[in-house]
Amino acid sequence: MSKEERRRPWERADAVPVAKWRRRCGNWGTWSNIVGVTAMNPLKRFPRVNNAWVDLKHRVGHRLRRRDRAVEFEATATDPRNVLVVVVDCLRADHVSGFGHDRATTPTLDGFDAGAFSNAKAASTWTFPSVSSLLSGRYPHQHGARFDSDPRNLSAEEFPQRMRRDVATVPDLLGAVGYDTGMLTAIPMAEKAVGDRFEDVSVRYTPATERVAAAREWIADRDRWFCYLHLGDPHVPLDIPDEHRTTFDVPEIDGIDDWRFRETTDGEGFDAYRDAKLRAYDAAVRGTDDALRELLATLDDDTVVAICGDHGEAFWDHPQLERRLNDDPRGYYATDHGHSVFEELARVPLWIRAPNVDRTASDLPVSLVDVAPTVFSALGIDPPEAIAGRPLSEPSNGRTLLCEEIAYGYNQRAAWLDGQKAITVPETDDTLAFKLDTYLEEEPLNAVPRDLEDVLASFGTGVEGAGQMDLDGDTRDRLEELGYLE
Repeated sequence: MSKEERRRPWERADAVPVAKWRRRCGNWGTWSNIVGVTAMNPLKRFPRVNNAWVDLKHRVGHRLRRRDRAVEFEATATDPRNVLVVVVDCLRADHVSGFGHDRATTPTLDGFDAGAFSNAKAASTWTFPSVSSLLSGRYPHQHGARFDSDPRNLSAEEFPQRMRRDVATVPDLLGAVGYDTGMLTAIPMAEKAVGDRFEDVSVRYTPATERVAAAREWIADRDRWFCYLHLGDPHVPLDIPDEHRTTFDVPEIDGIDDWRFRETTDGEGFDAYRDAKLRAYDAAVRGTDDALRELLATLDDDTVVAICGDHGEAFWDHPQLERRLNDDPRGYYATDHGHSVFEELARVPLWIRAPNVDRTASDLPVSLVDVAPTVFSALGIDPPEAIAGRPLSEPSNGRTLLCEEIAYGYNQRAAWLDGQKAITVPETDDTLAFKLDTYLEEEPLNAVPRDLEDVLASFGTGVEGAGQMDLDGDTRDRLEELGYLE
């Protein structure tokens, strides 16, 4: 009997209506709580009410934690402007229609008047360390939001350390100069990573339309603000608008909102499932793009805007190479994210509208650690001395970029330099190098170039974090639904 067949009926991949309804209505907790006794939390019978209740608990807990903050930051802004950062979870660069994808996934973002970077590198391939890097301008080994052991198994609730408290982030410094700072997220892992750096936090497990509407409402009552908006529709379980099931001809196939064929691609129906899965993913991306249209159209022209994926998503791109480099404790290969640093996960789109950033398209390699210094530069704020990124108004040729901190198996690091890339597993000393002539890695080079070996060795082991991430029961339920835990 397969692993899928051993699942309880409501946990199987073909339970599409349940997964879809849970994603749209909110956190139901486990199915047993729905069909059985809900003595611990009777609100789980009423998903929308429960979603509001969970959000309220997040807000209250957040306020209590903020009272105990021991670190204060100082800053001065010579050119204050409002700032919006939007993260679309799991958005890979080669599924953006403006960057060459053959389906019209992102018409709103394609027409956004901003610098458009099709070759941005995430600092990590899962949310927790990636958004910590996005908002601090440092790599995970520099800010501490990382595991303190190897190998890792996030699915078994082996959690990482949190970012060091003395690492300054965008909301820290903007809050210090008088900004209202707010995070609105559909992905609780983002709140676990950086939520304590914001004055206001809202965590609701709802589609982009609701989260964008909430962001617009939060912005409307404020004069000087920084809003961080994290959307989760392309993250499994996918939220696929009904109209775009038609737009992209998404067929009715079992498990399309979640995952099948994770352990092997052998078996009848894989090709049809993979095609349907890619269509469903594109439909979820398009729904997110639609939701952003009115928000972007109503912003003041001088608002600094950054939009990006926090990491990509794997669709069976490198199964053999993944097995060569990693022994995933879940037994999953070449699906979802957080288990490798190949391009399908590490390369994300980035749009930046800020002073001195050319509003043109670029395929030069940049990094998400460049977002924070670009924001600081636009506002006339001196960046922290230890920041790794650089403003996107500066030339990016000849830079070495890094991606690190996977969540399943031994840690991996990737470094890019002059059109080449190396991936190393420090614990096992396995290293592969690639020439990036195409979007994805192809066959590895016969030998690792010496300059890439030197680059990888130069990063060092890094710093420790500030205490292990913890979970409440509601957040644990949601992370299980999102596939982080089992």
